Amino acid sequence: VDPAPSNGRMKQAGNKGDDDDKYEKIRRQRSSFLQISCVSFILLIAAGFLTSGRTLSETEEAIVSAERGAQRAARNLIRREARGSEGQAEVEAQVESQATVQRDLRPVQADDEPRTVTPGVLSEEELAARVEDLDAEVRKIKANLPDGAFMETDPTALGATGKLQEATRELLARRYGPKEPYRVRVVLEFQDTISDFKEKGPQGSLLLEMAPSKLVPHSIFSFLEIARNWKGGAFHRIAGHVLQVMVKGRNGRPLAFQEYSPEFPHKKGTIGYAGRPSGPAWYVSIMDNSRNHGPGSQQQKNPHEADSCIGKVIEGFDTDVQRITKTSGSGFLSDKKKHVLIKEMQILVPGEGSEAVDGYVPWTSSETSVNTP
Repeated sequence: VDPAPSNGRMKQAGNKGDDDDKYEKIRRQRSSFLQISCVSFILLIAAGFLTSGRTLSETEEAIVSAERGAQRAARNLIRREARGSEGQAEVEAQVESQATVQRDLRPVQADDEPRTVTPGVLSEEELAARVEDLDAEVRKIKANLPDGAFMETDPTALGATGKLQEATRELLARRYGPKEPYRVRVVLEFQDTISDFKEKGPQGSLLLEMAPSKLVPHSIFSFLEIARNWKGGAFHRIAGHVLQVMVKGRNGRPLAFQEYSPEFPHKKGTIGYAGRPSGPAWYVSIMDNSRNHGPGSQQQKNPHEADSCIGKVIEGFDTDVQRITKTSGSGFLSDKKKHVLIKEMQILVPGEGSEAVDGYVPWTSSETSVNTP
């Protein structure tokens, strides 16, 4: 028997065993990297999806996909290391890169808390564009809702309105600051047609405080945008239960859906949106309207729909609101000289400094606002 072939085969087998041992050793050495890589990719994808308003099921799918991708990448790097030192450098670079990503990530707050802005995620312009897209989606769903279905109970509608609300909370925090509640100073001008004009003159004002954004963010954001872009308007309807405001021009648009929270009903002194769809016209309740403006009150077809209640009068209700009720006439006032004009709507946010009054300062812009965490 010729020994040469036998020795060659033995040598070849021995080399294969050495290679297997080397690969197994490298595999064990890099097992920690595999774990770090998988966890880092999962955290990155989960944080990105949760801050972008994706559903939990979408996030879970993304996590599974990211985990598989991380595992494949790790195995490829281990194999490349077996062929030389280049793989080692790439492994170290990947580990450092993922560690940096993890250090930059911040935890997301619970859903029942006002959400603060995570720096570096989306700009104010990008958030505004996202809210606009979600708003359009909700309006489309509402326009094509099947007979017998309601926005307040339909699963598709609820999913869409929930995404819009969450995105709007983020935009509120970015544009107007994360500290709440927001306030709006309403500067009034009484005209000389009112009976007490000679005694009290033209000046008047109301201070409104918004509801928590965790309850009705879409309605609050719409109201603050009306105030921010105020072009004029007036109290033009004097009714037994409300004093209603007309908004001049195209300042604001109706709500995308009838947003309502039973935790903030239409009690005496609150403010709500008028009409269907509601807004931008709004009113002050001068009596408890919890039942006649609450769910199922405005129409028989939908037992769930209600006017959106967005805030309350915290100054001026016992003075200037009562003065408005003394306007000559009732109902919708056709004589504009009898209107109580709204000359200005000034947004106030929590803050400190020389301009602060009772812990609030005038809001100017998201870049200069002192309403920061």
